[in-house]
Amino acid sequence: MLDNSTNVYDTDDEKQRYAYNMLPTYLLMKGLPEGNRLIKQATKNISKKPYRQKIQFAHVFSELATTQTYSHIGMNDIKLEKGELSNHPYEGLLRSFGAETATELLTHTRVIDACLSQRLHDQLIIDFKNYMFETFGYEDSELNTNMSAESFYLHLVLSFIAHLDACVHHAAYSEKVAPISLGWLFMQNLDPDKWQYNHAQDNYHLINHNGSPFTCTSRSFIHLLLTVLYFQKHKTMPTSLYGIRDKIDWKVEDEEGRLDEFIYKKSERDSKRNWLSLEDVFWLVGMRDSAKDETNEILMNWQQSFIKYIKTEDINHLKGLQPSAEAIIWFIYAFFQNIYEHTDKSNKANKEQSCVTYDDYYGLWESITDYYELRIDKNLKAERIQWPQYLIKQAMPIKRMT
Repeated sequence: MLDNSTNVYDTDDEKQRYAYNMLPTYLLMKGLPEGNRLIKQATKNISKKPYRQKIQFAHVFSELATTQTYSHIGMNDIKLEKGELSNHPYEGLLRSFGAETATELLTHTRVIDACLSQRLHDQLIIDFKNYMFETFGYEDSELNTNMSAESFYLHLVLSFIAHLDACVHHAAYSEKVAPISLGWLFMQNLDPDKWQYNHAQDNYHLINHNGSPFTCTSRSFIHLLLTVLYFQKHKTMPTSLYGIRDKIDWKVEDEEGRLDEFIYKKSERDSKRNWLSLEDVFWLVGMRDSAKDETNEILMNWQQSFIKYIKTEDINHLKGLQPSAEAIIWFIYAFFQNIYEHTDKSNKANKEQSCVTYDDYYGLWESITDYYELRIDKNLKAERIQWPQYLIKQAMPIKRMT
């Protein structure tokens, strides 16, 4: 997931562990205004000497946790040694989003962190496979001791994203709306309006040659946000995306039509080149309604807790921002948008037209969603409405729809 120039570790297995251990930090940086600059510092020309590594990472973390106080992160605060990384990269992410109170999600995250905080061996794979079956009834023959390090670590992270996907829907929407796979919605996959599955031949046929044959990650995210904002106002789902922007009660002043232009630019004109930052999402959904001083205080408290966490290595010191479904959904989107960008870059370089689709993601999401759906009252389930068809079609593999 990180830049190919990353060279902290010598073996391929350790390079993969480093990449997936750093992934939460990498994606969070992408959500910041200065994110791209910090990412370059954290992924390019990393020294193999522990002394130099400490200086480099101390500089990045200090900028990430800039505050108005004199507290800062110095070289001596970085505990990096050869072969050693953060012991809780994904729990740190949960706490940053204020989501550590989700007990099952926190337990799952700690299992993932335990796998990423030590060198890969067969028992790690066996233990993770048993955990997924015993907890969620999930089985996958591809999850075995013969798999590569990259495949195992990818499976770990896909299970984490799938759990975020299931958990945030359960917490935010499940009482009123039946679940769909947000991760599959954001994944760059075959456009359901352009492809048709042929059962007899067991393959796909392109039936609409206009435009791209694949869905666009940023556009799908915008469509979801617009649908949620519409639903919040009208208490019913829109039947189509046509004219939906005109029927949303924006929570921030938009006398100059900035929001309308933002939506058009991000979802239509150049959506392939646009990364939706976390700041963009908060602005779009009206998070700026809170007083400026209050917002600054919340951010400063998180920054101070981040500094304390780095210095003590006690994850309990890391205190999150206010819990937000939009922030969690943004991270799910960010994971797949990162893949989208790398794929698009490769396609342009090789003059190809392809996408990267993780078929096992849907199975992970289904198993974990079923686990949460058992907690929803049957009578309540019967009264829930469905997401609009334009989202449902994109959020399901074509083969499952036919």
